[in-house]
Amino acid sequence: MSLKYNGQAIDVVQIQANVTKYAYSNDNELVANGLSEPREEVLGTVQPAGRTSRTEPSRMLGHDASTSAFKLAYFDPPKALERYILTLFYCEWGEGIVEDRHPGPMGHLYLTIKGNGTVNFDGHIDEIAPGPAMFNAFDVAAPFRLNGPYRCLGASLSPFGWAALTGVPVEDCKNRFLHARDLLGDDISVFTSMIIEKCLADEMTAEQACFAVADWIGARLKPIPATHEVFIEHVLAWLGSSLNPRLENLFDGQPYSRRQMERLVRRYFGFAPRGLARKFRAIRAAHLLAQDELSDEGAAEIAEAFVDQPHMIREIRRFSGNTPTGLGGGEDPMFIKLTKIRNLERLRPYREIGTDPCKS
Repeated sequence: MSLKYNGQAIDVVQIQANVTKYAYSNDNELVANGLSEPREEVLGTVQPAGRTSRTEPSRMLGHDASTSAFKLAYFDPPKALERYILTLFYCEWGEGIVEDRHPGPMGHLYLTIKGNGTVNFDGHIDEIAPGPAMFNAFDVAAPFRLNGPYRCLGASLSPFGWAALTGVPVEDCKNRFLHARDLLGDDISVFTSMIIEKCLADEMTAEQACFAVADWIGARLKPIPATHEVFIEHVLAWLGSSLNPRLENLFDGQPYSRRQMERLVRRYFGFAPRGLARKFRAIRAAHLLAQDELSDEGAAEIAEAFVDQPHMIREIRRFSGNTPTGLGGGEDPMFIKLTKIRNLERLRPYREIGTDPCKS
């Protein structure tokens, strides 16, 4: 499989091998402003919708997502909560230290059952300890270190789920690994203590613990303004329309001013529109490259989305944290497995490809 830049074929395997040649950049100022090198770059190629939007049958992956180093299970959320929870997950591994990067593309309610560690946000370090945490919207993939034995579980939240559960703007929680009590109150601490006690005593299975988390979330969801729900769907449709969605397509035909829309995007997604599109372009491209078989259409879409090969590699490295093993071949980094398989596939459940729910 090869990509083409200016008519020159480039082997995907070679792209994967070249990732490590480019330094990881932690340029938060560029990210915050939605800019990237070259600064003239504009996110705006017109492409048919849907080429990055392949879906897979809904299923519990269980240990077919595991390796010899750790165990990983995914569970579909209850049908009634699919709008709010993208997936439920459980992960554990034995002794040793794990170091990797987490892309932080969307919100999580994250329960550490056993073990500890740290997350580094450009010099600011947050602790990971037994108990409940929440995080959302990292400017760049954040390095973390975990000390085993370690066990965790939780729920990946859609933008609807984060808003309905917390009521807190995503932009106020960026680049943090927060104690969930700060956002959800003391109830989450009491609930998590019960989950930890039962899991450590083997009185609750991984599946039971994950669905207990889903039930806890479902009982505490609050209404989102109806007009804001429609706008969130519009943003998701815009993000899913192309690796390089046109900004004009986000702003045109909406009942808000451009400034109001920019504020709403930051509130529910944590980024300015251009920065949001840039982050998801890189994460979706990494998602495509990580698949066992990359179609010709997928390869062409990746090639069209970036200025050139070095630009693509820098962006993928910056936002997804992927190493060559994270883009296919070998054993994937742990948290790439935790995020790449399900979340992007489940982020578009409320529209048909190529349609805009705001105009239906």
